[in-house]
Amino acid sequence: MAEWQTLLLWLVIGHVIADFYLQPMSWVHDRNNRHFKSTKVIWHSLIHGLLGFAALVAWQENYDFGISAAAFGYASFITITHYFIDIGKSYSSKGVVPFLLDQLAHLFVILLITVNLSGPQNLSEQLLSFFSTPDNLVIGLGYLLVLTPASVMIRMLLERWAYMGNEEESLPQAGNLIGQLERVLLLTCILIDSWAAVGFVLAAKSVFRFGDLTASKDRKLTEYVMLGTLVSILVTLSVAGLIKTVI
Repeated sequence: MAEWQTLLLWLVIGHVIADFYLQPMSWVHDRNNRHFKSTKVIWHSLIHGLLGFAALVAWQENYDFGISAAAFGYASFITITHYFIDIGKSYSSKGVVPFLLDQLAHLFVILLITVNLSGPQNLSEQLLSFFSTPDNLVIGLGYLLVLTPASVMIRMLLERWAYMGNEEESLPQAGNLIGQLERVLLLTCILIDSWAAVGFVLAAKSVFRFGDLTASKDRKLTEYVMLGTLVSILVTLSVAGLIKTVI
């Protein structure tokens, strides 16, 4: 493992521990309610800085760089940026989008420190090598195909048998999302040659669907669901077979 990968992983592990294991919900509520007046967000940011400092010192010692004052400076940078990012998030609405933006901002800071310490040329060369490898590109294309393109194709294939059920009883776009997640899981299991897991995914979906189909006593719904599931599986198997053939 390269030096920059070790540093990046240690910093990310420290972030996850501080953000999700060492931050009580009472601190989160205090930050969201009091914003700049919250003292809990200060303690939370200091914990991030402390774990970041520990990761930096451990990394320097592991590669015999010697402990330098730079570790304290970068740890202070983590503390300050985390404080202001979290304060900014406290003014946003609740939901998955603000949460993801908050986490991406923190990860960007970590990546910035990693690049600055390990050298941007070294990092960029390895990233370019990873994303330019034909096998990785083929696998990435496969995942892209089993998501939205597969959904569009399945919808077009089943259009002539479109089932007009009671949409008020289901979540909006839930069926489409379930199908995409199912295909991603199946493709992953096939690529790692875990056929037992493939059977588990299909069995789990069948068990959950069986109750709905039995309760509805609607033959058209049953046939429509079976068609959709079988086409979805066929598409995923086809994509997986092409990927394995190429790589």
